[in-house]
Amino acid sequence: MNFIKQKGNLFLLLSTLFAVAGLVLLILLVVRYGPRRAQTDIPEDTLELFQQAEEIIPTHTTTPQPQPSPISANVEEQTLPTLEPTPSPTPTPEWMVYDEVDFRDQGIEVLISMACGEDQVYLTPFNVVPYRPELIDSGIFYSTLDFSIAWEHLGYYGLWIHSGRSPEFGDLPAYPLQVYLENDERGYRRYPEDFIDHLNTCLKGAELRIRQGDTLSISEVVAAVRIPPSDVNEVSRRPMELVPYLAENYPESGFDRMSPPGLLFYFCGRQLSGETFDADHDYWTQSRIIIGFTPVSGD
Repeated sequence: MNFIKQKGNLFLLLSTLFAVAGLVLLILLVVRYGPRRAQTDIPEDTLELFQQAEEIIPTHTTTPQPQPSPISANVEEQTLPTLEPTPSPTPTPEWMVYDEVDFRDQGIEVLISMACGEDQVYLTPFNVVPYRPELIDSGIFYSTLDFSIAWEHLGYYGLWIHSGRSPEFGDLPAYPLQVYLENDERGYRRYPEDFIDHLNTCLKGAELRIRQGDTLSISEVVAAVRIPPSDVNEVSRRPMELVPYLAENYPESGFDRMSPPGLLFYFCGRQLSGETFDADHDYWTQSRIIIGFTPVSGD
């Protein structure tokens, strides 16, 4: 009788442990993969960093105290792996500078003011390094996710930015923009047709501001496209001819409006509602999102 009672208690204990473990796992899955609304309300002190000097209207006569630059702080904290080549002492190649923003081993932060409503998306400071074959061949870019790669193609500049989330680095640089585009107002994944409508209504015509120290670049979104899972392999083989390829194969995307100098944001996206999961790619790399900018100054 005691044996049966002990066996029953053990079964109850194990059942409780499994139930608790299952509940914890479910909570973790919801936190990581569940509904998430885009963050579009940016703090005023962050917005002030993206204002040009003539835009800032003083509200008092007291001399403001100097404030540390989040860019410089971020660059100091995020040290790239020692396997990565050290910066070259030679002068910056001309192609590494877009609208006075230097993409040679420096940090930037980004603010995008959407064309619909008053939505704004902020990308926290992240490092940019110029493309070198060893960054890809060594696997550093795929394991150290806190920096982006800059490259040049046909007179255009490209930034290959990590999106999604990782256990080690948390939200990756392009994740806030990814969530804004992929998730609806409730935090659920959009259907492909809804995504395209949102892209055309809110992202195209938006204003991009890139801040690097005291340098502020202002551009307009003139083109944008989402590459669905079925076409990811094809577009991934064309990094050096992206603009003409997208202009020809996605004629409604707006890439036919681009002319040098121009800038591309290139990052991975998830599977949308109603799409079949592609087992050849993981959860975060089901699609590609490519956005084309041109400087407002026209320089």
